[in-house]
Amino acid sequence: MTRSEIIDILKDRSGTVMDLSKVFRRSMTAIEKDIEHIRTTLRNDTEFELFISPATCQLCNYQFPADKAKAPSKCPKCKREKIRLPSFKIDPK
Repeated sequence: MTRSEIIDILKDRSGTVMDLSKVFRRSMTAIEKDIEHIRTTLRNDTEFELFISPATCQLCNYQFPADKAKAPSKCPKCKREKIRLPSFKIDPK
């Protein structure tokens, strides 16, 4: 199952949706949905936790809220589209 494989990868190293999309040869949208599902699954886990490094605008350094796996398309501050994708990592609690 892909979600368990995503969990295994994110326990070893951090990764973005694009990184995982390349590894599993699936669309970024599908990986985003998997990450959201993993996030809800790990909420009740007593051993591991999903950490999200939020998306950031590369031009003005605006930091987006870290509450979603999906990267925003445009910065609300400078209105540009040069966004660094959020990255994900699973670590012990």
